[in-house]
Amino acid sequence: MRLTIALVVGLAAVPATAQRAPITKLLDKIPSVFGSRPTQPVITMPATPVIVGLTRAADRSVPGDPVTFDLGGFRLGMSEAEVSEVAMSRKLITKGATRFVDFEGQVRSAINIAGGAGGAPTRRSVLGEATLQDDAGGRYMLRMLVWPDGSHLSGITYIAPQGTAAADWRQMLVTKWGTPHQESGRDTFSARWGKAGLDGYHADADVGLRGGTVGIGSPDGSSRRPAALVAQATDAFIAARARKPTL
Repeated sequence: MRLTIALVVGLAAVPATAQRAPITKLLDKIPSVFGSRPTQPVITMPATPVIVGLTRAADRSVPGDPVTFDLGGFRLGMSEAEVSEVAMSRKLITKGATRFVDFEGQVRSAINIAGGAGGAPTRRSVLGEATLQDDAGGRYMLRMLVWPDGSHLSGITYIAPQGTAAADWRQMLVTKWGTPHQESGRDTFSARWGKAGLDGYHADADVGLRGGTVGIGSPDGSSRRPAALVAQATDAFIAARARKPTL
């Protein structure tokens, strides 16, 4: 629209008899202004697998099972729309947000890098990271993974404000999530729910009067799953268009 207006303004003072040829030549050079753009190659995108905690949120919390936990209303696997709904319902203030290239854009770029003709990467984006503040002064740090159907919540960290005793934090979290698998500390409540390592869903707390953090995380290496789908779509596209050698 902006370019169209510039054309009209720039040619307004030219007599009508002198406009036809210049306009015709100019339009031939900028067909994209009027919607005649090169056709993007069709790429078959893989379906998003249904994985509770990565691409779908659990329906309810189960004591001792971190993949089902919620933290401030947020659950692992939530979509961008579900994250936004929680933030709006709680009237959280956005302090920062980062957008990531969407799945199709990543696939097209990967095809081009591999020497294929994947077309122009999309300009669409999905939520990648966000920092949200609550009315108590605490902050939620959200991390997303990009899947074919959009981005989904893969990590939640709450930066707790000062002023709540370790015993109160313990009562709050044990009531919410059940007894932790490990815990220690006096001045701070340090605890862990889930497996000891990072190879499973886990929740952690390290909080006391001076604040601290509470978090829920996905298994280590979870980001490799959507990355494998990008590679799958890229390889399938290139293989379908490759000329087979004759030996």
